[in-house]
Amino acid sequence: MATLVAFASLPFGLRGGEYQITTPAGTFTARVSDLRFNPLITITSRPELAQMIPASGEGEGFTSYSWYDHPFVLRVLFGRNVASLGSINSYASIVRPLSESLDLNDEAALEKEREAFAEQALTAFNNLIAVVRQKARLYHVFDLSREDIDVSVRREDGTVIREDPLQASLAKREEESNAGLDLVHQPDEWYLELRTMLQEPEPVSLSESLMMEAERALLQRFPGQAIATCHTAIEAAVSALLTKRMIRRNVLDKEIDYVLSTKSLTAKLDILLQTYAGFSLKRDNRPLWNAFNQLNDLRNDAAHRGKRPSVADAQFAIDTAREVLHWLEGVRARNK
Repeated sequence: MATLVAFASLPFGLRGGEYQITTPAGTFTARVSDLRFNPLITITSRPELAQMIPASGEGEGFTSYSWYDHPFVLRVLFGRNVASLGSINSYASIVRPLSESLDLNDEAALEKEREAFAEQALTAFNNLIAVVRQKARLYHVFDLSREDIDVSVRREDGTVIREDPLQASLAKREEESNAGLDLVHQPDEWYLELRTMLQEPEPVSLSESLMMEAERALLQRFPGQAIATCHTAIEAAVSALLTKRMIRRNVLDKEIDYVLSTKSLTAKLDILLQTYAGFSLKRDNRPLWNAFNQLNDLRNDAAHRGKRPSVADAQFAIDTAREVLHWLEGVRARNK
Protein backbone atom coordinates (compact mmCIF):
# COMPACT_ATOMS: atom_id res chain seq x y z
CA MET A 1 0.00 0.00 0.00
CA ALA A 2 1.29 3.48 -0.87
CA THR A 3 1.38 6.19 1.79
CA LEU A 4 1.70 9.96 1.96
CA VAL A 5 4.54 11.06 4.22
CA ALA A 6 4.79 14.66 5.43
CA PHE A 7 8.29 15.41 6.74
CA ALA A 8 9.40 18.58 8.51
CA SER A 9 12.45 19.89 10.30
CA LEU A 10 11.28 21.30 13.64
CA PRO A 11 12.80 24.64 14.71
CA PHE A 12 14.04 23.11 18.00
CA GLY A 13 15.34 19.88 19.44
CA LEU A 14 12.63 17.77 21.08
CA ARG A 15 12.61 14.46 22.92
CA GLY A 16 11.89 11.72 20.42
CA GLY A 17 8.64 9.79 20.40
CA GLU A 18 5.05 9.91 19.18
CA TYR A 19 2.90 13.00 19.79
CA GLN A 20 -0.87 13.00 19.31
CA ILE A 21 -1.99 16.33 17.82
CA THR A 22 -5.64 17.32 17.57
CA THR A 23 -6.68 19.61 14.71
CA PRO A 24 -10.02 20.63 13.15
CA ALA A 25 -9.43 17.86 10.57
CA GLY A 26 -8.92 15.20 13.26
CA THR A 27 -6.10 13.76 15.37
CA PHE A 28 -2.70 13.09 13.81
CA THR A 29 0.30 11.17 15.11
CA ALA A 30 3.59 12.98 14.67
CA ARG A 31 6.66 10.77 15.01
CA VAL A 32 9.53 12.90 16.29
CA SER A 33 13.15 11.82 16.02
CA ASP A 34 15.64 12.37 18.83
CA LEU A 35 17.81 15.44 18.47
CA ARG A 36 20.93 14.70 16.45
CA PHE A 37 23.81 16.76 15.17
CA ASN A 38 23.81 16.52 11.38
CA PRO A 39 27.11 17.88 9.99
CA LEU A 40 26.94 19.90 6.81
CA ILE A 41 30.63 20.81 6.58
CA THR A 42 33.48 19.26 8.60
CA ILE A 43 37.13 20.30 8.51
CA THR A 44 39.75 18.08 10.18
CA SER A 45 43.49 17.57 10.16
CA ARG A 46 42.90 13.80 9.94
CA PRO A 47 39.81 12.06 8.46
CA GLU A 48 39.30 9.78 11.48
CA LEU A 49 38.67 12.78 13.75
CA ALA A 50 35.31 13.32 12.04
CA GLN A 51 34.16 10.00 13.53
CA MET A 52 34.73 11.40 17.05
CA ILE A 53 32.07 14.14 16.71
CA PRO A 54 29.39 13.44 19.37
CA ALA A 55 25.89 12.57 18.16
CA SER A 56 24.34 15.57 19.94
CA GLY A 57 26.98 18.06 18.80
CA GLU A 58 28.07 18.59 22.40
CA GLY A 59 30.58 16.76 24.56
CA GLU A 60 33.78 16.90 26.58
CA GLY A 61 36.62 18.47 24.66
CA PHE A 62 34.27 20.31 22.28
CA THR A 63 33.01 23.88 22.24
CA SER A 64 29.74 24.64 20.44
CA TYR A 65 27.65 27.66 19.47
CA SER A 66 24.04 27.41 18.23
CA TRP A 67 21.62 29.79 16.52
CA TYR A 68 18.23 29.72 14.80
CA ASP A 69 17.78 30.31 11.09
CA HIS A 70 14.27 29.23 10.09
CA PRO A 71 13.50 26.40 9.77
CA PHE A 72 16.80 25.06 11.15
CA VAL A 73 18.75 25.30 14.40
CA LEU A 74 22.38 25.50 13.33
CA ARG A 75 25.39 24.58 15.44
CA VAL A 76 29.11 25.11 14.90
CA LEU A 77 31.31 22.70 16.82
CA PHE A 78 35.02 23.11 17.61
CA GLY A 79 37.30 20.40 18.93
CA ARG A 80 41.01 19.67 18.82
CA ASN A 81 41.96 19.69 15.12
CA VAL A 82 38.32 19.42 14.05
CA ALA A 83 35.52 21.89 13.29
CA SER A 84 32.04 21.19 11.99
CA LEU A 85 28.93 23.13 10.97
CA GLY A 86 25.57 21.37 11.05
CA SER A 87 21.99 21.35 12.34
CA ILE A 88 20.64 19.96 15.61
CA ASN A 89 16.96 19.82 14.80
CA SER A 90 14.54 17.11 15.63
CA TYR A 91 12.55 15.91 12.65
CA ALA A 92 8.85 15.06 12.57
CA SER A 93 6.80 12.98 10.16
CA ILE A 94 3.10 12.30 9.71
CA VAL A 95 1.93 9.35 7.63
CA ARG A 96 -1.41 8.63 5.96
CA PRO A 97 -2.19 5.61 3.74
CA LEU A 98 -3.51 6.32 0.28
CA SER A 99 -6.67 4.64 -0.92
CA GLU A 100 -5.91 1.42 -2.79
CA SER A 101 -8.33 2.56 -5.48
CA LEU A 102 -6.22 5.64 -6.27
CA ASP A 103 -4.33 5.34 -9.56
CA LEU A 104 -0.78 6.57 -8.86
CA ASN A 105 -0.39 7.37 -12.55
CA ASP A 106 -3.26 9.85 -12.35
CA GLU A 107 -1.15 12.91 -11.56
CA ALA A 108 -4.13 15.26 -11.10
CA ALA A 109 -5.85 12.98 -8.58
CA LEU A 110 -2.57 12.31 -6.78
CA GLU A 111 -1.77 16.03 -6.55
CA LYS A 112 -5.23 16.74 -5.12
CA GLU A 113 -4.72 14.08 -2.44
CA ARG A 114 -1.20 15.34 -1.69
CA GLU A 115 -2.18 18.97 -1.24
CA ALA A 116 -5.20 18.16 0.94
CA PHE A 117 -2.98 16.04 3.18
CA ALA A 118 -0.22 18.70 3.12
CA GLU A 119 -2.64 21.31 4.47
CA GLN A 120 -3.77 19.00 7.28
CA ALA A 121 -0.22 17.94 8.17
CA LEU A 122 0.98 21.55 8.12
CA THR A 123 -1.73 22.50 10.63
CA ALA A 124 -0.66 19.62 12.87
CA PHE A 125 3.04 20.55 12.68
CA ASN A 126 2.23 24.19 13.45
CA ASN A 127 0.04 23.20 16.41
CA LEU A 128 3.03 21.30 17.78
CA ILE A 129 5.31 24.29 17.18
CA ALA A 130 2.82 26.71 18.77
CA VAL A 131 2.53 24.69 21.98
CA VAL A 132 6.29 24.18 22.30
CA ARG A 133 6.93 27.85 21.52
CA GLN A 134 4.52 28.90 24.29
CA LYS A 135 5.81 26.42 26.88
CA ALA A 136 9.52 27.02 26.18
CA ARG A 137 9.12 30.78 25.49
CA LEU A 138 10.80 30.51 22.09
CA TYR A 139 9.70 33.96 20.93
CA HIS A 140 11.86 33.96 17.81
CA VAL A 141 10.51 30.66 16.46
CA PHE A 142 7.70 30.90 13.95
CA ASP A 143 5.38 28.61 12.05
CA LEU A 144 6.20 26.53 9.01
CA SER A 145 4.74 27.21 5.58
CA ARG A 146 3.87 24.68 2.88
CA GLU A 147 7.32 25.17 1.36
CA ASP A 148 8.96 24.08 4.64
CA ILE A 149 7.52 20.56 4.59
CA ASP A 150 8.18 17.71 2.21
CA VAL A 151 5.19 15.58 1.20
CA SER A 152 6.22 12.47 -0.70
CA VAL A 153 4.46 9.30 -1.82
CA ARG A 154 6.18 6.14 -0.55
CA ARG A 155 5.79 2.41 -0.50
CA GLU A 156 5.42 0.57 2.81
CA ASP A 157 9.17 -0.11 2.88
CA GLY A 158 9.90 3.63 2.62
CA THR A 159 10.87 3.68 -1.04
CA VAL A 160 9.94 7.00 -2.64
CA ILE A 161 7.43 6.70 -5.47
CA ARG A 162 6.82 10.43 -6.03
CA GLU A 163 8.95 13.32 -4.76
CA ASP A 164 7.36 16.57 -3.58
CA PRO A 165 7.26 18.85 -6.68
CA LEU A 166 7.47 22.02 -4.55
CA GLN A 167 10.97 21.33 -3.25
CA ALA A 168 12.64 22.32 -6.52
CA SER A 169 11.58 25.96 -6.06
CA LEU A 170 12.94 26.37 -2.52
CA ALA A 171 16.47 27.50 -3.39
CA LYS A 172 15.22 30.21 -5.73
CA ARG A 173 12.73 31.57 -3.18
CA GLU A 174 15.38 31.61 -0.46
CA GLU A 175 17.73 33.56 -2.71
CA GLU A 176 15.01 36.09 -3.54
CA SER A 177 14.13 36.62 0.14
CA ASN A 178 17.72 37.59 0.98
CA ALA A 179 18.26 39.87 -2.02
CA GLY A 180 16.70 42.91 -0.31
CA LEU A 181 19.55 43.42 2.16
CA ASP A 182 21.82 45.17 -0.35
CA LEU A 183 20.51 48.73 -0.68
CA VAL A 184 23.53 50.22 -2.44
CA HIS A 185 21.95 49.86 -5.86
CA GLN A 186 18.61 51.45 -5.00
CA PRO A 187 17.75 54.26 -7.46
CA ASP A 188 18.46 57.94 -6.78
CA GLU A 189 14.76 58.59 -6.14
CA TRP A 190 14.84 56.07 -3.28
CA TYR A 191 17.75 57.88 -1.63
CA LEU A 192 16.09 61.26 -2.18
CA GLU A 193 13.00 60.02 -0.32
CA LEU A 194 15.25 58.61 2.41
CA ARG A 195 16.97 61.96 2.94
CA THR A 196 13.63 63.77 2.99
CA MET A 197 12.15 61.40 5.57
CA LEU A 198 15.20 61.81 7.81
CA GLN A 199 14.43 65.54 8.07
CA GLU A 200 10.95 64.94 9.48
CA PRO A 201 10.50 65.12 13.28
CA GLU A 202 8.43 61.91 13.27
CA PRO A 203 9.61 60.05 10.16
CA VAL A 204 7.81 56.81 11.03
CA SER A 205 4.42 57.03 12.74
CA LEU A 206 3.02 54.48 15.16
CA SER A 207 0.61 53.27 12.48
CA GLU A 208 3.46 52.73 10.00
CA SER A 209 5.45 50.84 12.65
CA LEU A 210 2.42 48.66 13.29
CA MET A 211 2.13 47.93 9.57
CA MET A 212 5.74 46.75 9.63
CA GLU A 213 4.77 44.45 12.49
CA ALA A 214 1.82 43.15 10.46
CA GLU A 215 4.05 42.40 7.48
CA ARG A 216 6.54 40.68 9.75
CA ALA A 217 3.77 38.60 11.32
CA LEU A 218 2.65 37.44 7.88
CA LEU A 219 6.25 36.65 6.90
CA GLN A 220 6.57 34.58 10.07
CA ARG A 221 3.36 32.65 9.28
CA PHE A 222 1.05 34.39 11.78
CA PRO A 223 -1.89 35.56 9.60
CA GLY A 224 -4.18 36.12 12.60
CA GLN A 225 -1.69 38.45 14.27
CA ALA A 226 -1.14 40.26 10.98
CA ILE A 227 -4.85 40.98 10.60
CA ALA A 228 -5.25 42.12 14.22
CA THR A 229 -2.22 44.41 13.87
CA CYS A 230 -3.61 45.94 10.66
CA HIS A 231 -6.82 46.76 12.54
CA THR A 232 -4.79 48.39 15.34
CA ALA A 233 -2.70 50.36 12.82
CA ILE A 234 -5.83 51.92 11.32
CA GLU A 235 -7.14 52.65 14.82
CA ALA A 236 -3.89 54.41 15.75
CA ALA A 237 -3.90 56.53 12.58
CA VAL A 238 -7.52 57.69 12.71
CA SER A 239 -7.38 58.28 16.49
CA ALA A 240 -4.30 60.47 16.11
CA LEU A 241 -6.01 62.47 13.36
CA LEU A 242 -9.22 62.85 15.39
CA THR A 243 -7.27 63.92 18.47
CA LYS A 244 -5.60 66.77 16.58
CA ARG A 245 -8.90 67.92 15.06
CA MET A 246 -10.68 67.77 18.44
CA ILE A 247 -7.91 69.73 20.15
CA ARG A 248 -8.22 72.34 17.42
CA ARG A 249 -11.91 72.68 18.40
CA ASN A 250 -10.96 73.07 22.08
CA VAL A 251 -12.47 69.77 23.14
CA LEU A 252 -11.31 68.88 26.66
CA ASP A 253 -8.77 66.05 27.06
CA LYS A 254 -11.16 64.11 29.28
CA GLU A 255 -13.86 64.23 26.61
CA ILE A 256 -11.41 63.26 23.86
CA ASP A 257 -10.31 60.21 25.85
CA TYR A 258 -13.92 59.22 26.50
CA VAL A 259 -14.99 59.54 22.85
CA LEU A 260 -11.99 57.66 21.46
CA SER A 261 -12.24 54.86 24.03
CA THR A 262 -16.00 54.27 23.63
CA LYS A 263 -16.49 54.57 19.87
CA SER A 264 -15.81 51.72 17.47
CA LEU A 265 -13.31 51.94 14.63
CA THR A 266 -16.14 52.01 12.10
CA ALA A 267 -17.64 55.03 13.90
CA LYS A 268 -14.28 56.79 13.93
CA LEU A 269 -13.85 56.34 10.18
CA ASP A 270 -17.41 57.50 9.49
CA ILE A 271 -19.38 59.85 11.73
CA LEU A 272 -16.54 61.06 13.98
CA LEU A 273 -14.21 61.78 11.09
CA GLN A 274 -17.00 63.57 9.26
CA THR A 275 -17.78 65.67 12.36
CA TYR A 276 -14.22 66.75 13.14
CA ALA A 277 -12.42 66.56 9.75
CA GLY A 278 -15.22 66.92 7.19
CA PHE A 279 -14.58 63.53 5.57
CA SER A 280 -16.11 60.08 5.95
CA LEU A 281 -14.61 56.90 4.52
CA LYS A 282 -18.13 55.50 4.11
CA ARG A 283 -19.38 58.56 2.25
CA ASP A 284 -16.27 59.58 0.30
CA ASN A 285 -14.71 56.25 -0.70
CA ARG A 286 -17.32 53.50 -0.75
CA PRO A 287 -15.11 50.76 -2.36
CA LEU A 288 -12.43 51.26 0.29
CA TRP A 289 -15.12 51.36 3.00
CA ASN A 290 -16.39 47.98 1.80
CA ALA A 291 -12.86 46.56 1.82
CA PHE A 292 -12.32 47.90 5.35
CA ASN A 293 -15.51 46.16 6.49
CA GLN A 294 -14.14 42.88 5.11
CA LEU A 295 -10.92 43.50 7.07
CA ASN A 296 -13.01 44.24 10.16
CA ASP A 297 -14.92 40.97 9.72
CA LEU A 298 -11.65 39.03 9.35
CA ARG A 299 -10.35 40.60 12.54
CA ASN A 300 -13.55 39.78 14.45
CA ASP A 301 -13.53 36.21 13.15
CA ALA A 302 -9.98 35.73 14.40
CA ALA A 303 -10.27 37.65 17.68
CA HIS A 304 -13.82 36.76 18.76
CA ARG A 305 -14.62 33.47 17.06
CA GLY A 306 -11.25 31.76 17.01
CA LYS A 307 -11.22 31.24 13.25
CA ARG A 308 -7.83 30.72 11.62
CA PRO A 309 -7.43 33.09 8.66
CA SER A 310 -5.46 32.21 5.55
CA VAL A 311 -2.32 33.86 4.23
CA ALA A 312 -4.47 35.36 1.45
CA ASP A 313 -6.78 36.88 4.10
CA ALA A 314 -3.81 38.46 5.85
CA GLN A 315 -2.37 39.84 2.61
CA PHE A 316 -5.76 41.36 1.80
CA ALA A 317 -5.83 42.97 5.26
CA ILE A 318 -2.35 44.45 4.79
CA ASP A 319 -3.17 45.85 1.35
CA THR A 320 -6.46 47.31 2.59
CA ALA A 321 -4.91 48.82 5.72
CA ARG A 322 -2.24 50.53 3.65
CA GLU A 323 -4.92 51.99 1.37
CA VAL A 324 -6.87 53.29 4.38
CA LEU A 325 -3.72 54.83 5.87
CA HIS A 326 -2.99 56.51 2.54
CA TRP A 327 -6.55 57.87 2.42
CA LEU A 328 -6.25 59.17 6.00
CA GLU A 329 -2.99 60.87 5.09
CA GLY A 330 -4.86 62.68 2.32
CA VAL A 331 -7.51 63.78 4.82
CA ARG A 332 -4.80 65.00 7.19
CA ALA A 333 -3.10 66.97 4.41
CA ARG A 334 -6.37 68.67 3.47
CA ASN A 335 -7.04 69.59 7.10
CA LYS A 336 -3.81 71.38 7.88
